[in-house]
Amino acid sequence: MPIKTIFLPLNDGAAVSLGAALSLAKTFEAAVDVVHLRADPTESLGDFVGESVSPQLVEEVLTQAEKRSKDIAGKTRKAYDAAKAKADGIKTTYREEQGNADLAIETQGRISDLIIARRPRNARDAATWVTAEVSLMGTGRPVLVVPSKGATKIGSNVAICWNGSIEAAKALSVAMPFLVRAKTVTVISAHDGKPVDHKGVLAYLARQGVKAKGVNVKAGANTARALGSAAKRAGADLVVMGAYTHSRVREMLFGGVTEHALTGATLPVLLVH
Repeated sequence: MPIKTIFLPLNDGAAVSLGAALSLAKTFEAAVDVVHLRADPTESLGDFVGESVSPQLVEEVLTQAEKRSKDIAGKTRKAYDAAKAKADGIKTTYREEQGNADLAIETQGRISDLIIARRPRNARDAATWVTAEVSLMGTGRPVLVVPSKGATKIGSNVAICWNGSIEAAKALSVAMPFLVRAKTVTVISAHDGKPVDHKGVLAYLARQGVKAKGVNVKAGANTARALGSAAKRAGADLVVMGAYTHSRVREMLFGGVTEHALTGATLPVLLVH
């Protein structure tokens, strides 16, 4: 399916994600829909639930939270306006949504071809974690996770993490708009002793007009690190992989290869659940 609508949910760090979104919009001749997920000041009162606090303290907390929300909204809009001015005719839209960020992401994400999310800075970067989680788990759409330092060159050299699973197959399929444009494509598999046979997947790609090569690496103690190192050696500027889940989203995001993709990788990663 062609990429014609790119969805960019923002809480902060707008400049980082906007650069990637507009770069890809130019590549695919796509439109970019930006939604600023503005923090609801009343959510700041959650820490005081069950406690006896004075009305004055409540008012002070709300005032400070509203000020911070307004400041972030202003900076986000300023970053958007600056990026749009350099967008060279790319169609963009912008709006704010306050409260129920999950619903806003799910509603817009499900009618988009690609969602772009910023990589969380750390485990305490709660708002960014939520954005990544809901985008990945609640929309059924591919999610491009951009490094915190940003990225504007994406997809010239693609590395595909392949183990033959359903998730990897989905990722391979949705990444096709990138793959047919890429200069190089490398299929990388991690193994514990028996190398993966890439003949089948390479033949499939060849029928799509994608010339690729296969690479095997030993998983060792850290599969994610082995795959990431192999992608860098291949000169990749985009990694494609399926996302793996257990019964709880948080367990998935803080475990294994997907965790590394969301917190440790330095390359843009296209994730599909």
